[in-house]
Formats: sequence, structure tokens, C-alpha cells
Amino acid sequence: MLSVLAIVLPVFALILAGWLARRRGALGPHSTSELNRFVVQLALPALLFDVVANARWQQLWHPGFIASFGGGTALLFAATVWWRRRRGHALADASIDGLNAAYANTGFVGFPLAVAALGSSALAPTLVATLLTVCVLFAAAIVLIEVGLQREHRLHHLLGKVARSLLRNPLLLAPLAGVLPMALGLSMPAPAETFLKLLGG
Repeated sequence: MLSVLAIVLPVFALILAGWLARRRGALGPHSTSELNRFVVQLALPALLFDVVANARWQQLWHPGFIASFGGGTALLFAATVWWRRRRGHALADASIDGLNAAYANTGFVGFPLAVAALGSSALAPTLVATLLTVCVLFAAAIVLIEVGLQREHRLHHLLGKVARSLLRNPLLLAPLAGVLPMALGLSMPAPAETFLKLLGG
């Protein structure tokens, strides 16, 4: 129990420190949104690129893990949407509830917790979980929300809008860019690797 607490405590202490800093006025009213933007636009993409660029295909390809994580996420999402629809909620609202229920916070909390508990070997499966969340869960939720709002009546327009939304997402673009050096077996130059490690950290 104490060993688990020792692993988890520093991560949640960081969260508490941020909450206290905002509560006591050390951080301004827009600090949360700006820090989130920094993580989503810069820090987490740098980490994702670095993990993929330095990985090997065998580290990322775990069919059992993909099936269990992806299947569990899909089941929870579908069950929540179905339950909320049964209670009379609109499809768009039910889809947002499903996203909230099934979303595993692998990006913001998963990486630091997994690395603290399991070491750097946990980076690859955490990356896979993040990609499943960003690429599959978000895409399914966006499609259902758009269908629920009935802004797009033709399927190909709807799918095009979802694809454009995903392809502008740095959390998807960064690991895709990292596939090239991984596939070619290229090593990152030392200054670039140091930059990515600092920004990702």
C-alpha cells in the first residue's frame, strides 16, 4: 500500500500544487486553459513524437492490450450513450456523456503515473492507449455529436469534417510524424533529443 502511495502521491501533489496556486491567486484566471493549451499543443506532442521516434514496432504492437483497452473503452462509451438515450437525452448530449465516461486520461495523468509505476517500458502501451482515445473514441464521439446536431445530412461531408478535425490535432500528428524516423531506423540528433525530452518532461 505504501509503495503504491509513494508512486501516486507525487503526481497528485503536482495537481494539488496547481490547484492551490490558482486558489491563492499565484496563477491568473486563465491559467488553467493556457496550461492545458501548452500541454496539448507543445508538451504532450513532443513526448508522443519522442516515444514513437525512439520505439520499435514490436514495442507498439500488442494486439491483446489493444483489444482489451479498445474493447473496454468502446463498451463503456456505447453503454453510456445507450443508457442516456433511454433516459430521454438528445444524441449529442448522450455522446458527450459517453465520452466523459469512457475517456481515460492517458495523456495528462496516464504518462506520469505509468512511468512512475513501471518505468520507461510503460511509455509504449500508454502511447497506444492515447492514440486509441484520440483517434477512435474522439472520432466516434464527434460523428455522433454531429449526427445528433443534424448539421451535416450527407455522410461523406460528416466524415470529411471529422477527418479534418482529427488531422489538425497535434496529439495525432506528432506520433504520426514520429513513425518516419522509427520506420527508417534514424536516431534523433542529440540537441533535438534533449529539446524533446525537456519539452515532453
